[in-house]
Amino acid sequence: MKISVRIDSALAQAQLRRWGGEYRDKVKKAVARAMRSEATEIKEAVRAQVASQMSVVKKSFLKGFNAKVLDQDPNRLPALYVGSRIPWSGMHERGGSISAKMLIPLHGRVGRKKFRAQIAELMRGGNAYFIKNAKGNIVLMAENIKEHDRPLAGFKRRYRKADGVKRLRRGADIPIAVLVPRVVLKKRLDIERLVARRIPRLAAQIGKQIQTMD
Repeated sequence: MKISVRIDSALAQAQLRRWGGEYRDKVKKAVARAMRSEATEIKEAVRAQVASQMSVVKKSFLKGFNAKVLDQDPNRLPALYVGSRIPWSGMHERGGSISAKMLIPLHGRVGRKKFRAQIAELMRGGNAYFIKNAKGNIVLMAENIKEHDRPLAGFKRRYRKADGVKRLRRGADIPIAVLVPRVVLKKRLDIERLVARRIPRLAAQIGKQIQTMD
């Protein structure tokens, strides 16, 4: 997801080119200072919204959302970039659907890499099989056997907690994940609106910095 805020209308860019070299450089630096002064608060506000709207397990997910000033082009005014390095995070901003068969873990969340490794280990050991339940859903099951205590540990713990079972007997069937043909994601974030509400304050800060130039 990328949101780029530019205080750089065509008229402002034309004016920047007409200004003398030294004055133009001062204007660019003033604009960049103003943007940097606001970038930290915008970043924290974005991360706070993500944390309030989503169940965040890893702090690294929140740190993926950032705000920084882009100021490499000497012929253009700086721009404020607000976005995330996580490529699929934009789905939570817009909503949408993924039309592909996917295995979704049951009874809690599991990291993508860990989940894949656990399923692969169960498959290699011949202890993973699909059934169709009473609701018509395709569910991946595994048998509670000693040889697979390690990959099944998390699944068993979450299953017991969800069903209120204190102990699972050996040989019991454990539901691992459900196979779905399509995943629909609802809009959960509104970062664009959050950033847009801060533009007047950012513009005022830019004007203040320009007025105080030497």
